[in-house]
Amino acid sequence: MLFPVYAETILEETALFAALLRALPIGLGGISALIGGTLSDRFGRKPAILIGMTGAIVVGALFTTQTPLFIWGILCYEGIASGFKTAGGQTYLISVVPPNRLGLATGLYFINMTVGSAVGSAIAGEVIDRIDYRVFGIGAIILSGVLFVGACFFLPRLMQQSSNRRREQGGIWKSTLNIGAYLNLSRRPNMRMLIGLRVFPTYYWGSVNLLMPILIARIAGVKATGYYGAVSLLFAFGCQLAVGRICDRIGHRTPALVANAIVTLLAFGVAFFHDSLIALEVFGVLGAGAAWALSTTIPRFINEFTEPHEKGHGVGLTHLAWSSGFLLGYVASGFLVNISVQVPFIVAGISLILSTGIAYKLWSFNY
Repeated sequence: MLFPVYAETILEETALFAALLRALPIGLGGISALIGGTLSDRFGRKPAILIGMTGAIVVGALFTTQTPLFIWGILCYEGIASGFKTAGGQTYLISVVPPNRLGLATGLYFINMTVGSAVGSAIAGEVIDRIDYRVFGIGAIILSGVLFVGACFFLPRLMQQSSNRRREQGGIWKSTLNIGAYLNLSRRPNMRMLIGLRVFPTYYWGSVNLLMPILIARIAGVKATGYYGAVSLLFAFGCQLAVGRICDRIGHRTPALVANAIVTLLAFGVAFFHDSLIALEVFGVLGAGAAWALSTTIPRFINEFTEPHEKGHGVGLTHLAWSSGFLLGYVASGFLVNISVQVPFIVAGISLILSTGIAYKLWSFNY
């Protein structure tokens, strides 16, 4: 949340610079998710998660330096690690939870991230405002290191697939990236729609993550930006829990359609009321809730559209779609904001219209 502000105030660079600086690691995260999904299906879920968690340890160092090469290196490694963490974590979730309770479990899974990010965002705003970015970065490194050690000892390791399954899939495991399996998945009509359901909403999310902190910081300062991040993610916490329960009761297609429609309207609201701090906070908070509510439905779609031996591949493919949309939104908004603050959010709204159309088609037809 605070990185675009850090780039503008400390590094004295433009929003476009922040966007380009984030573009490469986001892309690397999408590619590494493909590798992480394959390795997760082959060697188990826990190793992929632990590899991914190392990214959280090093990313705190981002705020302790102004050396461009070091910043690039940190972001690239964090991007690669994030792909492993997403592939391992979501596949772990799908593997241990019965389908009829996967909605609630997904909500709780994402709540871990939103609550942690909310608390971290508020603390970061206070620490940076009272002390500096460096102290915040060092604290993040220490806390992430403690969490990593805890996961090594206490996170249960799931049983791997049987040797018979491995022999049946022997040809698939010859490639680390396993392009053939991913191409096979991408040829399925339902998976293509699920890819669209990830790309287009995260284009909006990329735009919001770049521009919203900058716009709020310009009006009210970095502390307000930190608290905005906290409030928006705490609201998302409630949305995730509610949508998870709804998914377990009525299914995931209707919540996905409603969440898409809501976030579409909110994107256009930000576009036309971007000069008002209250409007930015209200539309931004509601938009975060709707976007995370949509994300809560995705593991259920993956579980529905993939076989037991390809869950990791399904997560890897959809995370590549997520990374692609986020990257496009982040970079394109860095360019478009030079035209007008309204333009990036209008384009994001158009992408969400496409996503809503896909969600409607999934809702209308039973695959």
